Amino acid sequence: MVRGGSVDYEFYYNQAKNRYYNACSEIKSCENRINELKSQKQSNINRINKLKTDLKNNQTALETVTQVRKSSESLEPKLSIINSKTADAATNFTGMVNSSDVTNKNLTDVYANVSTKTKSTLKSIVDDLQRKRNTLSGKITDLQNQIRRAESEQTDINNGIKTTQSNLQFWKTAKKNASYDMEYYRRKMNQAM
Repeated sequence: MVRGGSVDYEFYYNQAKNRYYNACSEIKSCENRINELKSQKQSNINRINKLKTDLKNNQTALETVTQVRKSSESLEPKLSIINSKTADAATNFTGMVNSSDVTNKNLTDVYANVSTKTKSTLKSIVDDLQRKRNTLSGKITDLQNQIRRAESEQTDINNGIKTTQSNLQFWKTAKKNASYDMEYYRRKMNQAM
């Protein structure tokens, strides 16, 4: 700006001063944002680590339940074999009783109630294990989804830190340039006096 043929150094000094203080404000804002993002980053890292631990624990539990369920399922055929052998023994016992004076008792009838209860208990155990297996599978899927989301958030946080650090560098350069301009125009004002 020229006033009556001379340059108004005070005007340019004040413009540089405004740029300087604006840059200082932006620098502080960037530093605060970086600190906030770093805090979010650490919190998110802790969350991811906890989710991964939970996932591992649930996967181990699922493996255990699956193995126990397979073992339980193998008991059903064994129970059928026991029932078959009990029926054979009952037939033999009936034959022995018929040739003696002892009162006949049908072993199949004697053990039928126990066999039915055992079968029912076994089915209940297998069904319960299947429910637990389904619950654990659902929990594992949910944890895997949470981990993916948290890792995506981590990428966003890291990108936010990089962008803000870049902005910080820009404003530090702007502050330095404004301080040089302020000094230049201050000297010019002093020379003009």
